[in-house]
Amino acid sequence: MKQVKLEELEKGDLIIVRWRDASEMRAKLTDHEQPEVYVKDWGIYLGVTGVKRKYVVVGKDVVELWSEWGATRIPVELISGVTLVLKREEVVKAVAEIQTLTRKIKLRRYMRMRM
Repeated sequence: MKQVKLEELEKGDLIIVRWRDASEMRAKLTDHEQPEVYVKDWGIYLGVTGVKRKYVVVGKDVVELWSEWGATRIPVELISGVTLVLKREEVVKAVAEIQTLTRKIKLRRYMRMRM
């Protein structure tokens, strides 16, 4: 894993984005001096979008039937770092391997149930 710039990413890369999120807290005034709450979101890089304000779109899940993505949109100015976990090609390979493993598991479970 390595720190990268947004310009270095390709759609489909698996990333972790560290960013400053908004928060709500009830506390003494002195406890509000450090308001930043850092969040790490991870998922598939789907690009940068927006007209007036730019957002990084991180895909979390997909409904295959409609090809619709559930995603987090993170304002670019709130991002403190992006880590590349896997390049797109490696993600595709890993997903294929996982799908193969799950098919084998289902088949074994089915075979045991029949015996």
